[in-house]
Amino acid sequence: MQEQTKIAKVWHIENNELTCKNKKVVSINFNDIEISILKEEKDFYAQDFLIKDKNNEYWKLGIAPIKFQLFVNNEVIENEEQTRIEEYKKDITNAYKNIDLKGFWQKKIEQNKYFNKCELEYIHRNFPEIYEQAKESRRTFEENRDREQERQEQERKEQEKIKAVNDRFRKALKEMKYKIFIGEMVSVEDFEFYKDNKYSGRTIQNNILYLAKLHGIKIPLATQGFINNRLKSYNFKTRDCFYKIIDGNKKCSTKMGIYLEQISQKVQEEYKESFKRKMKLVPEKSMER
Repeated sequence: MQEQTKIAKVWHIENNELTCKNKKVVSINFNDIEISILKEEKDFYAQDFLIKDKNNEYWKLGIAPIKFQLFVNNEVIENEEQTRIEEYKKDITNAYKNIDLKGFWQKKIEQNKYFNKCELEYIHRNFPEIYEQAKESRRTFEENRDREQERQEQERKEQEKIKAVNDRFRKALKEMKYKIFIGEMVSVEDFEFYKDNKYSGRTIQNNILYLAKLHGIKIPLATQGFINNRLKSYNFKTRDCFYKIIDGNKKCSTKMGIYLEQISQKVQEEYKESFKRKMKLVPEKSMER
């Protein structure tokens, strides 16, 4: 099919701004429909179909992609492929014969979709009755997009904080368990972490009570209160402890040691199980050496 090249005014977006310049336009006629594209886009995989208005000016609206080469390719190819191409060309031309730009844009308006600057100018010139609605649709879309971007940015920052806090928590928990295992003094402090990696799951809990709960050790409320409010440190080997004296109350909890010993036993068991699992992974020949 014979194609023609001419110079014509083309409305398009360039550097994010609407512009109208003389451009080389390549056209063919197929089924009484002028199929036109920018010559500079001819070698692209797909091109923008140019809409021509009553002033013979072309509009690159960015809403109608085509494969121009299929309209001008004269190569002989297998029947099945040729049939597919002919069906494609027929579908495209039928679509453009029956194109209802106003109806198309009214549907976009109903859905608060985005309108590019070229579309808005075309609407302003040819469908002024829906121009303000199209501008409002674009504004609403941008507001929704900006809110979504803000939400995603906030979520990203929250996830970064959650990861940082939970990394510190896991490190502190590991160090605490190791001190219990080797029988060192453990300072009583609060753990801060996020449950299920969710920002709403922020939790602050006494490290001794956290470990007890982790291992299913039930501590009476009175003893929990002493650990939480008065215990400062505890040596899981010597059983020495330091605690606060409040309002002249010098008494230490009489039952606390029972539950701390249970915690120690659970940690010892955990380390033993971990050691067994590691030993199973070591090849027998390595053990013989």
